[in-house]
Amino acid sequence: MAELMVKNELMNEKSDKNDTIFLLKYIKPLNFNQIIAFMKQRAMEGVEVISENTYSRTFRRGKSRGYFTVTNNPDHSALELRIGCEDNQCHMKISDRIRKMFDLDTDFRVINEKFSKDTLLSKGIVSGHVPRLPIAFNPFEFVVRAVLGQQISVKAATTLAARVAKKAAIKSDRFPHGLDYFFPNPAELLELDLDEIGITKTRQTTIKTAAQAILDGGVRLTSNQPFDTFHKDFSALKGIGDWTVNYVAMRGLGMVDSFPAGDLGVVKALTKDGRVLSKKEIIDIAENWRPYRSYATLCLWNLKSNQVTV
Repeated sequence: MAELMVKNELMNEKSDKNDTIFLLKYIKPLNFNQIIAFMKQRAMEGVEVISENTYSRTFRRGKSRGYFTVTNNPDHSALELRIGCEDNQCHMKISDRIRKMFDLDTDFRVINEKFSKDTLLSKGIVSGHVPRLPIAFNPFEFVVRAVLGQQISVKAATTLAARVAKKAAIKSDRFPHGLDYFFPNPAELLELDLDEIGITKTRQTTIKTAAQAILDGGVRLTSNQPFDTFHKDFSALKGIGDWTVNYVAMRGLGMVDSFPAGDLGVVKALTKDGRVLSKKEIIDIAENWRPYRSYATLCLWNLKSNQVTV
């Protein structure tokens, strides 16, 4: 099929800076500016640098350390991915992760058709296309961010996450300005003293409980598992509620049918004539949006710029 040929096409060339450039093909339309705007509100100082048209961050893969920058190349219907890393073996894994991060491989034809006929969700569609799902580059990093974001604003959660990275002080070496740190992995975070950076004792305990469970294998941060399995394992941890589970499944793992029914943006979008619907009522309404409830959530967030989650 033509879609698969486009999806799998990957070209690269060496740049003058000894970086490697990949062109990650996509099927138009791609509202790159919308995705970047969403990410920019959540940019973690020291780890990520986001402008109006670029996304950059540090990364570690095994023993490899590097950074990458993503820009749009609409003339080639591709994202231009520039990777700075001496270990070429990490390039394919990074490019695959970027494809997932920017949701380049979803076939939107069925989703667009389904949601365009929905009275409410159709209002959250932009130029005839359902929003792409922005998936976190680092699933564990997103778990930490989600826990930090419980009951506080996007800005506050982002500030706290940056403080965690700075406190861990796992520094980069001669990277572009602003890409100063790597986010700690679960083992490193467990050794980190999180006092005196504004995180409550309860949140500290929850974060470290989650890190230990991930290290032990009790919680798997992969999308190739049933949602019910992930929900059961993750929600068994003290301090992890339904919103956190669904939000991590959605934006941390890329599960397309998770639905954070208690999310403030979702609740606000479904409020009728000033009456706030119950969680059960919201869940019942969302049954009509299976098996794409994550994309339904994005449409709801688009209503009157309702994005209020981390």
